[in-house]
Amino acid sequence: MRIDNSIPIARPPEQVWVILGDLAAAPRWVPGVASARMEGMRRICVLEGGGEIVEEISDFSAEQRRYAYTQPVHPLGLERSEGTLAVQPNGDGGSRVVWDAEVVAPDEVLELLRQGYGAALQRLKEVAEST
Repeated sequence: MRIDNSIPIARPPEQVWVILGDLAAAPRWVPGVASARMEGMRRICVLEGGGEIVEEISDFSAEQRRYAYTQPVHPLGLERSEGTLAVQPNGDGGSRVVWDAEVVAPDEVLELLRQGYGAALQRLKEVAEST
């Protein structure tokens, strides 16, 4: 199932990318992530309640302000999880962050993910607009 989200942010794309493009800074804007570290292009997010999400990062482009990921390890036992995050100009000097994901999981898990992705983008907006 596709989970597509976007949110306008009242900051220039370059400023928003400073946060989103810092892959180890996921705890700043992803609720429930206690810490994150990079091992090459693999991000390991340690969750507040225990467990880890492992993400293989690909197509990372600071110039295009975007990256793609797959999640081979997720505590919710997803069959498949992959997506892209991008910061785009929105025409008024601000940005639009777009998070498109493709996930294969039970319906109840998909709803949790949909809510979680929306909460993460809202937190990203709050962090970006407060700096």
